[in-house]
Amino acid sequence: MKKTILIFGVSSFIGSNLLETLKDEFRVVGTYFKTPVNIPGITCIPCDVLKSDFVFRITSFVKPDITIYAVGMSSLKECQLYPKKAEALNYGGAVNCCKAAERVSSKFIYISSAFVMNGLNPIYHEGDTPFSTTVYGNTVSSAEFYIQRSSLNYIILRCAPLYGTGLNPAHPNWFETLQLNFAKNIPVVADDSIETGFLDIQILVKILQETINQNVTNRLFNVGTQNIMTRYEFAKLYAARFKKDESLIQKGSRSFPTISKSDSAVSYSFHLATGNVEEFLSMQMPTIEDSLEFTYKRLIES
Repeated sequence: MKKTILIFGVSSFIGSNLLETLKDEFRVVGTYFKTPVNIPGITCIPCDVLKSDFVFRITSFVKPDITIYAVGMSSLKECQLYPKKAEALNYGGAVNCCKAAERVSSKFIYISSAFVMNGLNPIYHEGDTPFSTTVYGNTVSSAEFYIQRSSLNYIILRCAPLYGTGLNPAHPNWFETLQLNFAKNIPVVADDSIETGFLDIQILVKILQETINQNVTNRLFNVGTQNIMTRYEFAKLYAARFKKDESLIQKGSRSFPTISKSDSAVSYSFHLATGNVEEFLSMQMPTIEDSLEFTYKRLIES
């Protein structure tokens, strides 16, 4: 019998990619807030994760073996502008879903971010204390802390920035905007000041799937790439591999929305050490170049 997975936020970028891959191996039930998802054979239920009673009722009805939280605000800028909404979605909703999962003895999986760190160290390991300078990072690290202290069966995947395509064309992510600009010969202005990893979303999905299959319990893993670079450097790599016009790419400087404005001129890098997940799952995390090659084969050659 197939295990049941309940994905909160199935219409999100992460949630939609999880659904696309996991539906073949598991019985998947999804929830959405404003964007309905209609896929044959998949039950999708409207849900506001901030309403704990409704979350409990859905979880009790579905009785999932695994619960995945794919809801949240991931834009650093939007979280800075709307801190109460960011706290509600990145922390409050996660707490509600974690409590509900615990009630039905369901494994709870939370997708976290490298931005829980302050970006001032050369590299970050799982044991390093999160000390974010952003609203986004603080809300996500609060969720991490709650889950680790309250859940008896959890997995936290702390990820480098993820890229790929989603289900909602009305709200394109940065990678989709990059693709669209190249397709329409529109200049691409890309930040050249903040260094991060860049990981294809489907690589994360495969890692998450492997943690489920190996019944990993109560672990936090860094999930990233072997190297880091800026968005400008990534855009240049993308253009070279996908045979796009590199002259469209222009250097920019993305404002890093820190809590303390005095930090705005600091250079930031977010490099996650991935040795633990590699050893535990007997695999090697890719370089950004490897990830982009995987993307090319997935989108162009398949």
